Amino acid sequence: MTFLSIEKLSYQYPNGINALQSVTLSIDKGSSVAILGSNGAGKSTLLDILLGYKPSTSVSLYGKPLSTYGRKELGRLIALVPQKEQFSFAYTLLDYTLFGRAPYLSPMGIPTSSDNLIAYEALAKVGLGRFENRSITALSGGEQQLLLIARAIAQESEILLLDEPTSSLDPANRKRILTLLKQLHSEGKTLIFTTHDANFAYELSSDIALLKGGTLLGYGKKEDVVKSELLTTLYDAQLTVTEIDGRTIIY
Repeated sequence: MTFLSIEKLSYQYPNGINALQSVTLSIDKGSSVAILGSNGAGKSTLLDILLGYKPSTSVSLYGKPLSTYGRKELGRLIALVPQKEQFSFAYTLLDYTLFGRAPYLSPMGIPTSSDNLIAYEALAKVGLGRFENRSITALSGGEQQLLLIARAIAQESEILLLDEPTSSLDPANRKRILTLLKQLHSEGKTLIFTTHDANFAYELSSDIALLKGGTLLGYGKKEDVVKSELLTTLYDAQLTVTEIDGRTIIY
């Protein structure tokens, strides 16, 4: 049985813009899939559909249509790490991470000591454990991204969806996030992430989908998909794929 299946997925906005056109992807459990493309390619729309935010009958998980899952059930299977988030209140890091436990609580439920431990361990995993009582308003950009990942880890879902996880980070924090996501993947998490950075996609993914104008240009193992000709078509700019000291570099 295919873990996550997307069959001829199309999506049109009310203004008539076709965001996605007949996209088909078969995603294996435990894989790391990059949705690679420039701005406006349809990447975020695809994530919204996988989260159930936009309705579709073209996606199934464990052979069951995604539209038939309840919100709590889906929350235990899929967690989102957004590109950024507006923090409206001065929550502590621990309190904010506890939002990841929502799929396991009743509507008026209070987090248990077990929930608190899971949240703390998630903070520790991303390197923020010693700051559990710090206000989220005091975090740097890199620390905010780590906190969003901690919340997703606390959700204990099988799939992590990440929207441009390093787009606004400096090189040091980019490396930090990359190392953390590689660790999560090695522990069995299925990663599906959007990015316009071909080098980051190649470093983290096992498979890559090339999305341009809502149309899939290619999908498969990264070694088979990341070719100079395909990337040049994807970005409408000359890109070259080469090997330097055993490492694939795209420039």
